[in-house]
Amino acid sequence: MAEWAERLGRLLPELYLREDSSGDLSTLLNILGPTLDDITAKITALPSLVSVENCPAEFLPLLAGLLAVTYDTTLDPEPQRLAIREAIARYQRVGTMDALRRELSASGWQGEIIETHRKVLRLGTRTRLNQQKLPGHRYNLGIYQVTGVAADDQELNQILDSHHPAGISVGRRSLYDY
Repeated sequence: MAEWAERLGRLLPELYLREDSSGDLSTLLNILGPTLDDITAKITALPSLVSVENCPAEFLPLLAGLLAVTYDTTLDPEPQRLAIREAIARYQRVGTMDALRRELSASGWQGEIIETHRKVLRLGTRTRLNQQKLPGHRYNLGIYQVTGVAADDQELNQILDSHHPAGISVGRRSLYDY
């Protein structure tokens, strides 16, 4: 008898097992037991589907969908497995200068990210929080400039937009604007 068949047999009153002269009850337990064993094995294996390393290739699109990663079923699953693996770390870093530099460099970008708050001259001793200003009506906290990005470069502009939190300004200049 399988594990579940034995467990179900122990749960039944002894009278039912003793009075089972035709063997119908033991036949039912032998049918239900393996079925419940299979269900238990599948439930036990369920956490492995969430692990990128152990997940079968046919379930990778579902895992990618949970993390909002684009998955193409026509491509090799191993590079896409890597993209899914890095998605959580990427989401934790999104909006930081290091993450922006890393993604831009990975796409072949060559330029510079200029954080304007490092270049603003602050005068006076009575400054208040967020009162350091750039020329005009913009505050310098959170404004950065990216050089080497053409206005028509869709890939780089998409990377910049994904790292562009609400309320942050980004200036885009090409290398030839200087």
